Amino acid sequence: MRPFDGGEVHSVLRQFAVKSQASSAGLGWSTMFASVQREEPFRGRFEANDNALLVTAASGPVDVTYRIDGRVVARHLQEKGIFFLPPRRDCEVTLDTPLNSIHVYLRPELFTGSEGQAQNSDFGLLPLLGEPEPLTHNLLAVVEEMVREGDATCSLLADSIALAIASRFVVLNGQKPKTSGGVERGLSTRSVRSIRDFVEANIADCIKLGDLAAICGVSPEYFIRLFKSSLGVSPHRYVVGVRIHHAKRLLTDPNIGLAEVARQCGFAHQQHFTNTFRRMTGLSPGAYRRAMN
Repeated sequence: MRPFDGGEVHSVLRQFAVKSQASSAGLGWSTMFASVQREEPFRGRFEANDNALLVTAASGPVDVTYRIDGRVVARHLQEKGIFFLPPRRDCEVTLDTPLNSIHVYLRPELFTGSEGQAQNSDFGLLPLLGEPEPLTHNLLAVVEEMVREGDATCSLLADSIALAIASRFVVLNGQKPKTSGGVERGLSTRSVRSIRDFVEANIADCIKLGDLAAICGVSPEYFIRLFKSSLGVSPHRYVVGVRIHHAKRLLTDPNIGLAEVARQCGFAHQQHFTNTFRRMTGLSPGAYRRAMN
């Protein structure tokens, strides 16, 4: 799947006083695009876009007026309030006060729940106009942190979060994801073996979701579901586990420095490696090395 860049998002905010702070452009994310910005008061129209849009207020409260489906809705938007515009819907927005915001675009394929193509509809999803949605807000906070760090090795995690957000909105609309056969099939033993071999052979490199999905001949969105139903963890969690397992082997050799261990295991830098290793094992790499020698 092609990278999701800023060329596929609404242009309305580029017409007004918006100070961009960070975005996922150049990070290789394929299922969502995220940007962090400071918005000054404006009035504009978000034209129908193939992708879904979420906006959360990183500061508040702010006053926002929405015109959608022929009705006008005014909101005194609190921090953590969520605006959700389903795929192929338009909405006029008037922002009366400055706002620090996070914009996240999700590809429509995330809402199909199958390996089929997206339908020519808004998937029956309803807009959300500033209501609090703590779970989604927390996921978007993680997205913001990833964007600000600019870590290109997090594409697998980004895809998993994108799917989690999309699934959340399906649940909020009282729907269950559609599947092609009614029952979610699992990965074959051969596919699991091929994935394992690919990950181990490319452990030092940036492993993308599209590469893993291509091994099984399915879409990235469908692959995430197949993978988790078969192995019980997300692809991102699995790859991190393989990296940590490989790191443990390297740490038994005192002649390999920690920075080199991080590089050989595909971590962005030594601090990223240290934080992940401690989170997964309860020990720092140095403490683990001392305990093993």
